Amino acid sequence: MGHRLPPLHPGDPARHLHQRRRGPPPRPRGVQQVPVGLWTRPLPDGPFAGQSLRDLHSGAPRPGVAALARAGAGTSGSSGVVVTDRWGRSATHDAVVVTCQSWLLSARIDTEEQLFDHPTWMAMDRSHYAQSSKTFVMVDRPFWRDRDPVTGRRVLSTTLNRPHDPRHLPARRRRRRRRRARHHLPVLHLERRRPEVAGLSTDERVRLMVRSLGEVYPGVDIASHIVGEPVTVSWESDPNFMGAFRGALPGHYRYQRRLYSHFVRDDLPPAEQGLFLAGDDISFTPGWADGAVTTALNAVWGVVRHLGGSTHPDNPGPGDAFADLAPSTWTPPSPAPP
Repeated sequence: MGHRLPPLHPGDPARHLHQRRRGPPPRPRGVQQVPVGLWTRPLPDGPFAGQSLRDLHSGAPRPGVAALARAGAGTSGSSGVVVTDRWGRSATHDAVVVTCQSWLLSARIDTEEQLFDHPTWMAMDRSHYAQSSKTFVMVDRPFWRDRDPVTGRRVLSTTLNRPHDPRHLPARRRRRRRRRARHHLPVLHLERRRPEVAGLSTDERVRLMVRSLGEVYPGVDIASHIVGEPVTVSWESDPNFMGAFRGALPGHYRYQRRLYSHFVRDDLPPAEQGLFLAGDDISFTPGWADGAVTTALNAVWGVVRHLGGSTHPDNPGPGDAFADLAPSTWTPPSPAPP
């Protein structure tokens, strides 16, 4: 016989931990709405109208990719790309769109070298990804909203608060937020983009960040508000991310232009055709959803053209207008004479 949990007061913040969720799952929030919407939203027209990607994939995405190779190795023509998943199952596709972090093509995915030329491999290899260690700690209350009795301002920087005034929200959303606040403890998000943090334990990271904040806000005892076990993530240590986001360094413009323009290159030999790059790190706006969306549209245009199709004359695609919209070509300056 297992013991029963002690009764909890309706206003107890821990009450939600013992409640079973009722009703449909919560709606995605923030940037999560983009992939979830692409996965679940039904297609408006075409041969698969009314079906979503989730329907076409039997409700679950396929396993992770383990290898990419040219079909019919040794042939001179473009014969499709063989995609092998992590369980060893292979399928040949006429076109493949690669949306993963570009370093994965050389670090975790067994990619046949002839699928990209040397300048493209070099551009991917020299991409720079920012480090970011995020730590989340549960606190007793949103103390950062307290007002300083001397200045009248909030005791911590406004970067820790929501950017909009809740009074501008509809009354129903304000009531819902107040109900959640009564039953959920707030979480303090700490971040440090420095390489020395990656080797520290979770507790050491919290102590380092709290001490740094204490130097900026000496009148706020942040540590006294921590009530939960901290959770941390280092994006550079995640094998599928290897960094928070790409950040171009001085002199990297030519590499980024090559990656961004890969979808419209007409000089690719048959052995390199049928593979298209997309994602925020391929775009000129890394770390933002619009960069992922725009490069995805570029890749889709490339796939349509590769398969022999074209866009409607009244609705040209990005490749059709590339001559007018292409990023500027940069030529390294000649060294000054001695």
